[in-house]
Amino acid sequence: MSKTYPNGLEALREVSFEVRKGEIHAIVGENGAGKSTLMNILFGLIKPTSGEILFNNNHFSPKHPSEAIDLGIGMVHQHFKLVQSITVAENIVLGMENRFQSKLRRVDREAMNESVASLIDRLRMSISPDDRIDSLPISKRQQVEILKVLYREADFVILDEPTAVLAPNEVEDFLEFVRGIREMGKTVIFISHRLGEVFSLADRITILRRGNVIGTFDKRDVDRESVANMMIGTATDLSEDPPDCLGNESVLSVEGISDVSGTIRDLSFQLREGEILGFAGVGGNGQEELFEALAGSLRLASGDIRLVGSSISSLDTLERRRAGLALITDDRMGKGLAPDRSIVENCMAGHHKFGKFGKWLIKDTDARSFTESIVADYDVRCGKNIKTAVRALSGGNMQKLLVGREIAYEPVVLVAAQPTAGVDVAARKLIHDSFRRLVKTGSGVILISGDLEEIMGLANRIIVLYRGRAVTEMTHPHYDPTEISYYMTGIRGAQDDRYSHS
Repeated sequence: MSKTYPNGLEALREVSFEVRKGEIHAIVGENGAGKSTLMNILFGLIKPTSGEILFNNNHFSPKHPSEAIDLGIGMVHQHFKLVQSITVAENIVLGMENRFQSKLRRVDREAMNESVASLIDRLRMSISPDDRIDSLPISKRQQVEILKVLYREADFVILDEPTAVLAPNEVEDFLEFVRGIREMGKTVIFISHRLGEVFSLADRITILRRGNVIGTFDKRDVDRESVANMMIGTATDLSEDPPDCLGNESVLSVEGISDVSGTIRDLSFQLREGEILGFAGVGGNGQEELFEALAGSLRLASGDIRLVGSSISSLDTLERRRAGLALITDDRMGKGLAPDRSIVENCMAGHHKFGKFGKWLIKDTDARSFTESIVADYDVRCGKNIKTAVRALSGGNMQKLLVGREIAYEPVVLVAAQPTAGVDVAARKLIHDSFRRLVKTGSGVILISGDLEEIMGLANRIIVLYRGRAVTEMTHPHYDPTEISYYMTGIRGAQDDRYSHS
């Protein structure tokens, strides 16, 4: 299978591999290695330049996903495609409502719910057909996406980065859920950058690098280090420790803040120069609100936020940027980038407000030079055309572009939410190293992440949020992942910690 895009980007080069019936087959590779392109070809979303597919020993050339679905192929995309305002059952049968319609075109909701409930029971899931999507945590929404695929009787299931949005305590439950799919006789392709999950789950592993297959291996014949090295093409040290450049002065002071919704409650902390301060917590416990409060997009009911001694609580987001704040949002497609605009326009965004490319008119040569430096420094793989729409980039390359743009502000404080979600091991290390370089200049970093391994490898201190409050604080090297998980889930808390509140 080969695929060359109109802009000249060669995404796949004569890729060949096979998947055995009833196995979990992992596909790993760097961002831009061709994983999503290959899966989109299999699902009929992209037409290949050359090559062929055999499915159950029959030639298969899907022109539309409906053809793949009719053959029993289902794909769960990294970005959810659920309707938030309707129920689990309504999402699952969407487009198939005629199965439950009477002659008067009325939907028999009881029959519809019973049909969905039988599949939920078979998979031993703890959700109800009547649950509204917008009331479910991210992990349950992910399961609904898979239910949609299985409800259509798919026997061949493609999972594209299914754990990227899950909290640490949700991941193992999800992996067990995928094992249950295999026990039902299904075949699974599992795409992930998290090699720990790959080795926990997969039977065999295919490695892609820059559009080429490096090889397919039985799990028992390789280890995480060797797979990472084959993905990247060079020997890579995956071990990490927090930087050692703490100063004495505070660059950010948060004093007893509570937001108007009551999600954040009386939160206080200090960030020192040269420090990376990590915030851990299960989704929905105030991490998103903390980011928005620091960014200036969430109104406070009480408390104050001070940047280098000066209050910024009354400032809007642009004024906070001007004061020395930079922001890496966890929603790169919705809030961080403009997907339909070019790479150069996205790199310029925000910086042009400060006259970086000319006082009155933007100088194209300056904007181009600035963009090319970010593309080079952060290894953003976009071909040779920086006027390409950002939407054409892989998710990981979008993330590197976003990180590069924000660090280019040379901020006093960088607030980073889920900065390595959906990126490969090389990009993860590149982003982490950029944070380390930033704090060596005296800046501070607020790291909000659901990846416990990331926080422990990068942060000098960790504060755990539970129900909007800081319930414990730990300092490197005295991290205990089990204890952190206990605080994240509320098993530890009220009586045994000076940070907890009744």
